[in-house]
Amino acid sequence: MHESEASIVHVNITDFAAAVAIAKQPRLATRPFAIALEGSARRVVITASRKAWEEGIRVGMPVSTAQRMLPALEVLPPDTQSAAKADSAIASLVASYSPDIQCDKGGHVYLDMKGTGRLFGPVMDSALKIRKEIREQLGLEGAVAVASNKLVAKIGTRAIRPCGLAHIREGEEASFLASQDVGLLSGVGSAIARLLEVAGITQIGQIAALDDNQIIAFLGRRGLALRDAARGLDTSSLQKGVMNKRFILRKVNFSEPILSLDELKAAVFASAEDAALQMRMESMGCQAVHIMLFWSDGRTSEATRRTKGQWVYDHEIETSLFQAAMQAMGRRVRLLAFTIKLFELGPVFGQTDLFIPDVLQKQQSLQHSIDEVRQRFGPGILTHATALCHGN
Repeated sequence: MHESEASIVHVNITDFAAAVAIAKQPRLATRPFAIALEGSARRVVITASRKAWEEGIRVGMPVSTAQRMLPALEVLPPDTQSAAKADSAIASLVASYSPDIQCDKGGHVYLDMKGTGRLFGPVMDSALKIRKEIREQLGLEGAVAVASNKLVAKIGTRAIRPCGLAHIREGEEASFLASQDVGLLSGVGSAIARLLEVAGITQIGQIAALDDNQIIAFLGRRGLALRDAARGLDTSSLQKGVMNKRFILRKVNFSEPILSLDELKAAVFASAEDAALQMRMESMGCQAVHIMLFWSDGRTSEATRRTKGQWVYDHEIETSLFQAAMQAMGRRVRLLAFTIKLFELGPVFGQTDLFIPDVLQKQQSLQHSIDEVRQRFGPGILTHATALCHGN
């Protein structure tokens, strides 16, 4: 196998939660259904089956709206246990092809097949076998793409979804991307999409054609990374392992042991903001947070908080971590330090602009603006008022 041959394989099980539901209950294959959280006054569609999508049901749409549009729509609660088992099964299956794998939650897997030619033959043959085995053994139909890097491979699977096989050869990345819809490019969120639409930019190649001055004038310096991605440039390596085993950790050591609840709250909020920013920069949300308190007498106490949905924004992370801290307190001993951990990470649930409730859209827009300022001037430039006394 030639060293320059495209060797990154991306497996993408489209609408993963719906695909798992169909594999578990084959009767659903012919029915329109959606998946939404239970017990919420403003439930929104997390995943829509292909049949439901064809009837106009979209991710982020209020369930009440979806049911008015399609009275036959069946609404199911998320089956996180089955989804986790399916993720693990996919990881086990692809691990037999390469030791270099990155398994993200939600039916996304990357493999680096470089150097495996003697064992398995051409990479495209392996990709075909992987897709076939996932379908036959797990009942999951997906899209598989082979490319020279993760970015292009991911766009490859998105371009052919819900299923199929794509091969983007080494050196042909830019030509492949040029005619693809700009919405397939990672980094094009709702705000940037609106700007691009106003400018008449609909294809990835139009972004790739902009020079440095043009893209900076249009999107600021952050636009340079987007322009490079549009050209198929990606040097990121595989983050080996399974997504749900990864976590974001922060530790705070107090300069002097403390008894003040206000000081603890300030430190928890400050560290939570920093950890949450890193999480969002990786386009992730979390379903669990953990705090461990280290006391001056050598003891520790800890607590965990979980959600059936997903925490993404600062206020969600801050509140849940401080609640966990209160749960772990219960002692009148001075506190030396604490650690916080965001875990059970997964890609941020997608939302469709048209159907985002106003309050959620405002939260998303505000958080996006705050993150931009922090990336440009440093994490401490904007912070919750509660965190201001931390470090004083």
